[in-house]
Amino acid sequence: MIKIFRDDTQWAIAASVSTVALEQLARQLPQEMQGEGSKVVAGKDGFAALLVFGDLPDETLARQLLATVTPVYLLDFDDEAPVVAKLDRKKTRLVETRVDEHPADLLEKHGIVAPGYEFTPSPIAAVGLVEETTSAEATRAIPDAEVEFREHPRGVLILGDESGMIAGMVSESLARRAYMVLRNPEDGWFCCVLYEPGREPASFSPVRPDANSPPLDNILGETTLEGILRVLGIPRELLGLPADGR
Repeated sequence: MIKIFRDDTQWAIAASVSTVALEQLARQLPQEMQGEGSKVVAGKDGFAALLVFGDLPDETLARQLLATVTPVYLLDFDDEAPVVAKLDRKKTRLVETRVDEHPADLLEKHGIVAPGYEFTPSPIAAVGLVEETTSAEATRAIPDAEVEFREHPRGVLILGDESGMIAGMVSESLARRAYMVLRNPEDGWFCCVLYEPGREPASFSPVRPDANSPPLDNILGETTLEGILRVLGIPRELLGLPADGR
């Protein structure tokens, strides 16, 4: 018996097609894949998908849909080898090509979120600090960075989802020392990574040290998050802490 988990998409058929056409396809699925075993979802601009929560991809059904619409996408969400197959009808012949994209990403572009592949924002807040650097220098070093460079008495603060990675890149590019402070408000975990020119990044965390980087005993003599933020001059609110320290 095939186990069905409606929060785990196994495969899908998608195209610019009516949901009615996909519902007709769904009725041709094995009995256990009908009802709770599958779902038809409408996306943007007429795009729609038949999501299936068990079994293996059925190319026969995809080809059947290809008789009325082209192209048709057959999506395999296999954890180890996900595949997007694009099926095109060229007069009397079928042309199949592979799209270099994860099935969930293709659906998301068309306004469809596949169960089991919903984007969950990370709760971890991060702030980068590069010493003896200006916003202009940081921007020239990493011109396409999707972060905010903010002037700071010690150099430049880096704010945004990619602040940690960008802090390391700016540090390497300009040969300046940098810090990245991270905090998870859900469990209180925090970490501070130190980047120094010509050295491997090292980190300090009193709770869960990073096994992939050399451990530090402190950051500028401080071992608490409040102390590290104070000595680096990083505003508490940038990591989700009350500005008044309470």
